[in-house]
Amino acid sequence: MEKSSSPAFVIRDMETMRVISDPIRAQIFEALLHQSQTVRQVAEKLGMSASKLYYHFNMLEKFGFIFVQETRQVGNLIEKIYAVTSPTIDVDPNLFSFPSGEHNEQLLSIVRDTIDATREDLLRSLQARLYALEQGEPPKPRRLVLNRLRSNLNDEQAARLLTKIEELLKEFEQSDEKEAQDNQSYSLMIAFYPSFYFPAESQPGTPEQ
Repeated sequence: MEKSSSPAFVIRDMETMRVISDPIRAQIFEALLHQSQTVRQVAEKLGMSASKLYYHFNMLEKFGFIFVQETRQVGNLIEKIYAVTSPTIDVDPNLFSFPSGEHNEQLLSIVRDTIDATREDLLRSLQARLYALEQGEPPKPRRLVLNRLRSNLNDEQAARLLTKIEELLKEFEQSDEKEAQDNQSYSLMIAFYPSFYFPAESQPGTPEQ
């Protein structure tokens, strides 16, 4: 697949956001980023049955994330080859500009789906790598970083760290070499957020004093 110069795909509504937030669809989209493929080819990469993926391909196509790049005759069947509409997805900032309490369930669902997609991708990657090693593929010195930290920061420190995180994300995205077939695919997920707690007296089940 040639390097795309198409503009970013912009998500402007919650329904579209929920479509790409689904763990399986997120993995399908990522599998198609660097190479156009059929449902069967993607299924083999993800270690799933093709029959399980057709619905998700249809949803991604319906909402414009992917399209049929070409078709080919395979026996008595027509096989579709899919490609991403754009390798970059942006979210309209106005999508999250709503009064407090509105769309809470949708947001919670998106957070859960994003974490689930990362978990599924990580577990599949570990299993696929173990299988490759068992088949005799030589090991390579590639590191996995998995950590969770908490720190008390003032506003200035938080703003400075956020700037560094944004720079790292930009560097990671710009380092993508789609034409280099021998390069290893890497995934990066970062969650940086203020962590709040409910007041003790408002917690469900808190006994009265």
